[in-house]
Amino acid sequence: MANIRSKGILSKWIDDKGFGFLTPEKGKKEIFVHISAFDRNIPRRPIVGDIIFYYVKIDEQGKSKAYDAVIEGAAPIVKKAPSRPKKYYKEHQAKNNSWRLFILCIVVLFGAGGTIFNHFKSGNIQGVSADIQQSNTFSSSRYTCAGKTRCTQMTSCEEATFYIQNCPGTMMDGDGDGVPCESQWCH
Repeated sequence: MANIRSKGILSKWIDDKGFGFLTPEKGKKEIFVHISAFDRNIPRRPIVGDIIFYYVKIDEQGKSKAYDAVIEGAAPIVKKAPSRPKKYYKEHQAKNNSWRLFILCIVVLFGAGGTIFNHFKSGNIQGVSADIQQSNTFSSSRYTCAGKTRCTQMTSCEEATFYIQNCPGTMMDGDGDGVPCESQWCH
C-alpha cells in the first residue's frame, strides 16, 4: 500500500530550537516534527496553527516522527539556477581567449621556426652551390672543352674533373662513380 500523507495542525512550535508537535487530523497522539522535516526552500518558518501535510515514521526509540512535511498554502520557493555575474563571463571568456592565444602562439612559433630552419638550410646549400659555381668559374676560365675525351689527354685531376662535369662525350669514368681518371690523376 502506498504511503499517504497525513494531515495535522501544528499545535506547538519552539522556533529557537527548530521543533514542535503536530496534532493529527485523525488520532490523538501528538507527532514530533523537526525543522529538517520541511523542504529547505520553504518560504517561511512554521507557525502554530499551520496545517501541515506529512509522512510518519517510527524512530529508533519507537516514537512517531514526521518527515517530508509541507505547510499548506506555502509552496516551496523554486530557486532558479544561480545566474553568473557578467564578470564571470568576462573572466571565462578571457580564459578561453588565453588558451586560444597560447595555441596561436605555438602554431606561429612552429611555422616561423620551420621557415627560419628552411631559410638557413637552403642558405647553406646555396652557399655550397655558390662555392661550386665559383670553382667552376675559376676552372672554366682555366680550362675549356677542347675536344679532349680520354685520361691520357688530361694534365691533372682538376682538368679531368672539369671535362667530365662540363664537356660532352668524355670517356674518363669507367666505373661510373663520378670520379674521372682514377688510375692516372684522381687517386
